[in-house]
Amino acid sequence: MGTTNSSEKPLPLRRMEDGVWEVENSPGHWIKCETEDDARTISNAPVLSEKSHNAVCPDQTTAAELEATANVLEHYSIGWPSRFFRYRARVLRGEEPNG
Repeated sequence: MGTTNSSEKPLPLRRMEDGVWEVENSPGHWIKCETEDDARTISNAPVLSEKSHNAVCPDQTTAAELEATANVLEHYSIGWPSRFFRYRARVLRGEEPNG
């Protein structure tokens, strides 16, 4: 399930000494995550976004990945990207984007 020829890369991750996982979403700005899975989901968001633009409609698998990522982003109050991922999920499911 890899993305060959992907120009997007995952966001940097780090695990702090206290075990907390963080994702760098912009230079010097780290998001603290509750779990490693959450951190990996947020980190992989740019790759998934590109994958969604290369997907052939309908693509239920990628739509499910987008929806799951949207849920994690929303949990961490990352609003605009969360809404974008939900929109892309609807598009890939063949749903009316504005409905």
